[in-house]
Amino acid sequence: MTLVIARAGMEAVAQTDALMHEAANWLVAKGEALWGPNELSYEELTRVAEAGELITGRIDGALAGCMYLHNEDKLFWPQDEPGQAFYVHRLAVARRYAGQGYAHAMLAWAEGETRRQNRPFLRLDCAPRAKLLALYQSVGFVRVDADPIEVIGHFVVRHEKRLGLPA
Repeated sequence: MTLVIARAGMEAVAQTDALMHEAANWLVAKGEALWGPNELSYEELTRVAEAGELITGRIDGALAGCMYLHNEDKLFWPQDEPGQAFYVHRLAVARRYAGQGYAHAMLAWAEGETRRQNRPFLRLDCAPRAKLLALYQSVGFVRVDADPIEVIGHFVVRHEKRLGLPA
């Protein structure tokens, strides 16, 4: 099964919303809530799609994964200059495709897109959970914060991947 990853528009919003809620509900059921009900909004997803920052991964047309690839992130990376990095948020894989390397493939695509746009960094933040930290470090992200930082009531650890391009 080949994962086809591309930027998506408004046509993908409803399916992506369902996938993100599936992932969030699965984590809640496991006692590991990540995104609260007020943090996954259809309006936000619509804005992301309209901005060209929604990325989907499909297998034979079926939505297998998604993420946001933001041009800037003033909330978690307020010191960054424009055009310095892309920022991954809301990476999710449909449960039926979990454990097959699709999260890694989505991150590799984001890295390729970052290189194509000549940005020296790919950055993200995540909850300080062992599995998430291990996922990002396994594909070459380096932890930026020694200790979790608090941003709007959440503790996160920021990571970046330097791509060898001029900063």
